[in-house]
Amino acid sequence: MKLKKITDSELQTIVRPCADRPGGWESPEGRPLVVDFYVPWCKPCLAMTPLLEEVAEEYAGRVDFYQVDIDRERRTAVRFRVRNVPALAFISCDEASRLEVGSMTKAALREAIERLLRPVLRPVLP
Repeated sequence: MKLKKITDSELQTIVRPCADRPGGWESPEGRPLVVDFYVPWCKPCLAMTPLLEEVAEEYAGRVDFYQVDIDRERRTAVRFRVRNVPALAFISCDEASRLEVGSMTKAALREAIERLLRPVLRPVLP
């Protein structure tokens, strides 16, 4: 499955600040997101793309995957505090959104996605 390449303005419609958790991000669709921040000349970024495409196929319909070229979309890099690539943002309102920098193995990527899909148990207050 090809990853959808998006611009800063498209990302703003896909990801918004989470109302329940200041500093967090969420998708209006309600599904978790993985955003791959890359630059086209980065060899580790290029090596991650086929792996991300393969994992995106496995999680189709449950997790949305996107790519953002931060050479072209510098505002996005600033907003998400991306300083090095490859960088993957794992976004879900149920848990703290996080940014993983550097290449990941398929097992590590799957583990991070499974963590996104697990509901967070919150204590019930009397």
